Amino acid sequence: MRRRTFLAATGGAAMGARLSPVHANAPRPTPFLGSWLNLHHLYHKVTGKAQRYEAIDRALDGHVAAGLETVMPFITSTSGLAHFPSRVMKSGRKMDWDPLEYLVKGAGKRDLDVYPAFCSLVCGHQEPAGVLREHPEWASRHPDGKPMGHICPTHPEARDWLTAVIADVVKRYPAKGIMLDYLRYYNRPSRLDSTSEKMFLASQKDGTVPAQKEALQRYREEGITKLARQISTTVRGLNPALKVAIYSWGPHVAHGHQVAQPWPTWCRDKLVDHVSVSGYCYPDNYGQDYLQVFGRRIGDAIKLNRTNGNRARMTFSLGVVTSHGKIRNASWIQEYLGRALEEGVSGVTVFTWGHLQPYLKQTIERGYFPWFRQRLLR
Repeated sequence: MRRRTFLAATGGAAMGARLSPVHANAPRPTPFLGSWLNLHHLYHKVTGKAQRYEAIDRALDGHVAAGLETVMPFITSTSGLAHFPSRVMKSGRKMDWDPLEYLVKGAGKRDLDVYPAFCSLVCGHQEPAGVLREHPEWASRHPDGKPMGHICPTHPEARDWLTAVIADVVKRYPAKGIMLDYLRYYNRPSRLDSTSEKMFLASQKDGTVPAQKEALQRYREEGITKLARQISTTVRGLNPALKVAIYSWGPHVAHGHQVAQPWPTWCRDKLVDHVSVSGYCYPDNYGQDYLQVFGRRIGDAIKLNRTNGNRARMTFSLGVVTSHGKIRNASWIQEYLGRALEEGVSGVTVFTWGHLQPYLKQTIERGYFPWFRQRLLR
């Protein structure tokens, strides 16, 4: 695929003088510059097809102008809805057109890659929604046993259903890759679905609390790894060139964490090709040391990948506005990109395109993303 190499005249030289990556001599994969896109937010306030198309076209043109090269549209929601005409998901918005099809075609015309993004296991948060209203037995449970809005990955039928949702997209749309968000357990005390819990308890010989706690953690991690393997094997069977990407909070969730997301194992076993690590560090949540915390998180994640064979692309998710905090000035974008370069990342995913809009004009004028790409190629 052709790649744009322009660099805005303003800002690029100054940034280059200030920043230098410590891993400049290390081999790097092709840079990845993408943006998470809430697809239905583009057109939900308009009614005519022409206006819907124009909204998507504007977003795609904006990606090109900013120097971004990949669009990651959310096509399933955290409330269990499909934002495209899914043949598997029954819960979705009624539509007389296919926004994902239009976006994929428009992206191709503009030399942009597309990674459809799935809110994989979350399905209502605290209360079951979407498919979990039909199949509450697939849900992880609150400590009191009530089902929550999160699909339990240890349930075989639930794994089959989610894999089918993703496979349906891979079959129908010529995407470069897929992005799996929420491929983790809920970050609150929770129990397995009742079927999985019975299977787990039946497998336990040592009934002491410490041994059972450790065994349960392994069981959870093994269950979600089965799901990651099933998705990876299925979609690559349909399209061997397809890239499988995930979003992760980082190195601290890789082992023994409540969300039980052993992503370095997935990298080692080539189940995923790309891990985008949360860069959601701000003065709001980490005080004046936020950039140091950010750097350690990204750097430690990259080290974990290296110790597991260095088989995955490592990027970071630039959170413009999140539940943890928000960027207060366009110049912060430069700071995060520069700090991430020092740690050896191979790209960035912007969360989200909509939140970037107040800073888009300055981002384009100062050439943040083209500059970042050029530095990644050094």
